[in-house]
Amino acid sequence: MERVLQFGTGMLLRAINAAAVDAANLAGTFDGSIVVIQSTSHGVAELMNRQQGEFTLLEQGVEHGAAVQRVRPIRAISRALLAETEWDMIREVATRPELRVIVSNVTEAGFRLDDEPAINGFPARLTDLLHARFEAIAHGPSLFVIPTELVPDNGARLAAMVDTLAQRLPDADAFREWLANRVHFCSSLVDRITTGTPTPEVRDKVELELAHPDALITATELHSLWAIEGDPAALRDAFPVDVASAGAVIFAPDITFYRERKLRLLNGSHTALAPLALMSGVHTVREVTVHPVLGPLLRQVLFDEIAPSTDLTAAEGASYAQSVLDRFANPWLNHDWRVIATNQTAKLRLRVVPSILAFVERFGRLPPGLVRAMAASLRYVRATSRIGPEEGEGWWHGASYHIVDIDFDLIDWHWRSVDSTATAAAIPERILARFTASVLSDANIWGRDLAAIPGMREAVTKEMMKLESQPNLRTP
Repeated sequence: MERVLQFGTGMLLRAINAAAVDAANLAGTFDGSIVVIQSTSHGVAELMNRQQGEFTLLEQGVEHGAAVQRVRPIRAISRALLAETEWDMIREVATRPELRVIVSNVTEAGFRLDDEPAINGFPARLTDLLHARFEAIAHGPSLFVIPTELVPDNGARLAAMVDTLAQRLPDADAFREWLANRVHFCSSLVDRITTGTPTPEVRDKVELELAHPDALITATELHSLWAIEGDPAALRDAFPVDVASAGAVIFAPDITFYRERKLRLLNGSHTALAPLALMSGVHTVREVTVHPVLGPLLRQVLFDEIAPSTDLTAAEGASYAQSVLDRFANPWLNHDWRVIATNQTAKLRLRVVPSILAFVERFGRLPPGLVRAMAASLRYVRATSRIGPEEGEGWWHGASYHIVDIDFDLIDWHWRSVDSTATAAAIPERILARFTASVLSDANIWGRDLAAIPGMREAVTKEMMKLESQPNLRTP
């Protein structure tokens, strides 16, 4: 029975939504399938229908120190429909009382409402489906809308967009009242690195085991988390996929804990290590885990600084930190530090600074690894600001790199204010001291005056001096 409608044919929802529904069906807690909507001209709807919705999920990663591969046939998708040509069929699905859930994963560009919203944009299409359901079965069962886009408070934001569009309809008052009472917009967090198509060698091996070709083989990591915010009992009544999936799906009244845990430990350690890795000529996350200097630093930052600064218990913090290390060490993932370093300053502000502040408040001292990360990030901006992408050479070790950072000009202004020569050569300590005092006190960058933290200016300056003498971190 088709109980779930899904906007998006992409690999992430195959690894999250389809995998969860399939596991629940196999466990007997759910008896439902997914109708997939292909909203753009690019997608795999034709392939899904050709394979009758079935595909292979290839899960790869590190578990208890060993490399593991698992092959799972997923049979949760019933069919795929094209929004451009089959909208009437999609609307008919939306009016069925057995449909209880709508899931989405569109691009960030699609997850917004323009001043003049397009009639074929995601918010407008979703509003049309909800209005069709309102007209057909106003007194039918409630519906749960679960966006998975990587946008904070994605449920509330989507609800606001739909409400804005609803106000333009002739029956706006009645429709908006129905939305408020019968439709639950649930914010959610997805956390699963999904790389998509495996290498030809791996594909050939999997298809040999399957004894048939599969154009939709989806490669993903072992780790999987889908935290959905809402009334757990109500969610479980409509979409009981949390029991069967071994902790991969979590229903909670508030998912802040899961969001902060991921942001601080996983994303925070990524951001902390990115400039240091690039300075050292290390290209992928996996390489850092075995690096003689960066490997121990990563463990220090994760286990001794970030985890203790959170509200996790010691055991929870150590367990999650270890899972992060296992994910970083995944031999099948090539996660490029240059991609991670995009918008480094904003990420530092959101992911690393809170851990520094919490550590200082809790222990009355600075976390040395995160201080080094702060110094490296500031020095990294200095190094890349002396080159343009057309020049192609990084200052540190002759490797080509160039960052994209929306706060680049703010950091660079502080550099130029203390060193008008704008050279990339070794910088004297007096210049570094003036720079750190200036940039750390800029609340426009950090949201508060970091220079006011006792010892922060001196500690960052000291670490920057170390980087001046040994920027590449080749040896301990």
